[in-house]
Amino acid sequence: MKKQYLIIRFLLFISVIQLYACENKKQPIATKKGMLFTLKYENQDCSDEILVNDVPVISFFGLGGGFSLKKEINQYILKPGKQDITIRIYPQKKTETSFDETVNKTAKVKISVKKNTEPLSILDLAEAREKGIQTEWEILSFETPKIESDKSFMEFKTSFNVNDKDITWKIKGWSESRDLRNDPDLRKHVDAFYKNFKSILASKKQQEYLKLLKTSIHEEAESKPWFGADLEKDLSNEMLQYANEERNFIYPCENAEMKFYGNGKIVTLICKDSTTYGYSPLISKTAKNAMPKVHIFYLHKPKGSNELEIIR
Repeated sequence: MKKQYLIIRFLLFISVIQLYACENKKQPIATKKGMLFTLKYENQDCSDEILVNDVPVISFFGLGGGFSLKKEINQYILKPGKQDITIRIYPQKKTETSFDETVNKTAKVKISVKKNTEPLSILDLAEAREKGIQTEWEILSFETPKIESDKSFMEFKTSFNVNDKDITWKIKGWSESRDLRNDPDLRKHVDAFYKNFKSILASKKQQEYLKLLKTSIHEEAESKPWFGADLEKDLSNEMLQYANEERNFIYPCENAEMKFYGNGKIVTLICKDSTTYGYSPLISKTAKNAMPKVHIFYLHKPKGSNELEIIR
């Protein structure tokens, strides 16, 4: 029972840590190929969801709270101009299987967005400081207001601007994808995709797994051009290795619902079961890692296609 309890507690960090595991593995080369945008997040006494351009970058529905994280968000910026941020606050989880009825009046979320000239090494940063060269700018700081009344859900919106010269990458993302909200067969197709995803991982079909992630990996690499072509290769190799591990799928979800993002162009499944509420219905654990992984992915149908693909 103690081991199971510890595993459940790990879910506090799963959905955020696993999404960012690949971001700092490669030592960046100092170049001048666009800005690196980073979102810093702090929460207190709540469950919450942070969206950039209507796509989740952080979701937290675990026990505890009061921690901070950083997330690189270039791959969620598809073009220059206004970038929308949505903060959704939900009641805090109080036990492994229950949530408060309303949002705690002490609940709050604080975010900031910064841009860097490039992902500089420690030596580069030290040299820049010595020469008085600015390499980082804060372009947004926002904190949710004090909660005055009992509510089961709260939403706040803010934004920041990206200059033309700051974005050198070109990725389509979901900008030209089909609106999925009126697709009568969508749930059947989404369920089939999740079933196939689980089967591919369970069977250690490495190339098929990589194919599912191909577009997402490509656009992540494109949005960080200072790494060059090696980043896409490195991310692909890492996914191939991951898909070859023995794993068990745990916490089977009996009740999952579809949620739409990207102005209806993106869909995902979210578990409604009390233990794993708010997370993906697919959670696996490998022999190499004591921490389970929540397999969060967002699906779209590209323009001219009726097939679901992973876009993030």
